[in-house]
Amino acid sequence: MNPLIEYRPLQAADLPAVAEIETTLQAFPWTAMQFASSLTAGHKAWVGTEQGMVIAYAVVDLVLDELSLLTIGVHPQWQRRGIARKLVELCMDYGAENGAAILLLEVRKSNQAAQALYRRLGFVQTGQRKGYYRAHEGREDAILMALTLDEGGR
Repeated sequence: MNPLIEYRPLQAADLPAVAEIETTLQAFPWTAMQFASSLTAGHKAWVGTEQGMVIAYAVVDLVLDELSLLTIGVHPQWQRRGIARKLVELCMDYGAENGAAILLLEVRKSNQAAQALYRRLGFVQTGQRKGYYRAHEGREDAILMALTLDEGGR
């Protein structure tokens, strides 16, 4: 883990930076308005910052005992430094502390790096959704993954 990175709750002032990172990562990105709506809906979100600059984010939704990872992203210049792992661990801890029994997510079938990270964290594939994601040419399948949480979050 990078000791220069600080993690904190996402704030309204972070929305433009988060949306900008999202546009570098996704062909069909969330907009700043969508991130704002997510916060208004009560979703929990964090950012990773380096010297005050937002470089990563994660958003989750807790419904009863299920926590869903809605979106996560790390600026391309900061990838492969353990930042996404730390954000997922924050999600895991939040879920366990708030009564979630399971953490669920969908990931593009083509995103092998993310799938490998999730597997290293203990996620298992639970299914597949055909044509779940928009793609430049048609649709792309989603891999469904789940992690059982315990009281310690792991």
